[in-house]
Amino acid sequence: PDYCCPDHAVQRAIKDAFETVTGEDSPGYGIDGCSAPNHISTMHGMARAMAFFASAETRGDALSRAAARLTRAMIAHPEHVAGQGRACTQLMRAAKEPVALKTGAEGYFIAILPKRGLGVSLKIVDGATRASNCAIAALLVHLDVLDANTPEVARFLNPDINNFAGVRTGEIRAAPGVFV
Repeated sequence: PDYCCPDHAVQRAIKDAFETVTGEDSPGYGIDGCSAPNHISTMHGMARAMAFFASAETRGDALSRAAARLTRAMIAHPEHVAGQGRACTQLMRAAKEPVALKTGAEGYFIAILPKRGLGVSLKIVDGATRASNCAIAALLVHLDVLDANTPEVARFLNPDINNFAGVRTGEIRAAPGVFV
């Protein structure tokens, strides 16, 4: 099916590149909230793809060069990744080292840490964005990429839960020992 362009050779090349970086055969795609097609993969496959991006500077093939360029652009211009005020934008700006982050639909988040060659993919089962924001912030604090004491990080690490009257009724936080 035509999802991004009528050129089937281009569609095949996109799918081939996706399958190369994930190390998986993708059975299809879904359309996300931004109307972009997203090929299907497992969480493990997506983490493998993010690790491919994180280690792209160490390879010289065309796909790696493109991955490295995209990662550098995300790190240099976090406001263009998801917009002002979003968790990925704020956390990239607060990071102690270069990191590319992107939130996704239904509690999804990825991280690319080029200095470590590390890729991360996480998904909150119930799709809660505030939980995925907290989980990625907690993981990056655990890895010492973020400082938990900065307001930009605390905003996502332990956000308040307020009722309809605006009264604080609790907070979101990662479970103790989750990253041990």
